[in-house]
Amino acid sequence: MDDYVIQSLENLLCQKIMLYDDLLNCFYSERESLKNMDIDELWIISKKKEEICSNIKSIRSEIISSAELYINQEFFSLDNIIDLIPKENRAGFHKLNLTVTRLKREIDVSRKENMIFVNDSLRFLDEIISIITGESNARMMYNDKCRLSQSRKAMLLSKEA
Repeated sequence: MDDYVIQSLENLLCQKIMLYDDLLNCFYSERESLKNMDIDELWIISKKKEEICSNIKSIRSEIISSAELYINQEFFSLDNIIDLIPKENRAGFHKLNLTVTRLKREIDVSRKENMIFVNDSLRFLDEIISIITGESNARMMYNDKCRLSQSRKAMLLSKEA
């Protein structure tokens, strides 16, 4: 692999890291907006996340096209590319790869936390509506985890798929 391709791949990975970091910050902002029930801000964050994800896909395509002479696109992975880089340049790529992997894990955790928050909020609102409408046939009690006991009935509210 020539020096130009190696430098290009390194720059693309750095851009990808910055985008993943921006995406992680979007999930943190989303969590705060969920807590504050700021719907307008949630729409803005959603559009920003879509844009960032689109840019990440573009960079992935650029990485594949930069290394297409050296790898089979069907089996693309950053590890395969790193194996083709001369040993003296691999350490930097390993660090970049570890950073990408760490950011992906943090994003996944934050995404799951936000989903749990939304689902818990919807369940709570559903229970409140059930109480108000008189559809709750079970007595509401807090369990040992300081949460409302959940009756088994049809959900009035649910998240969009």
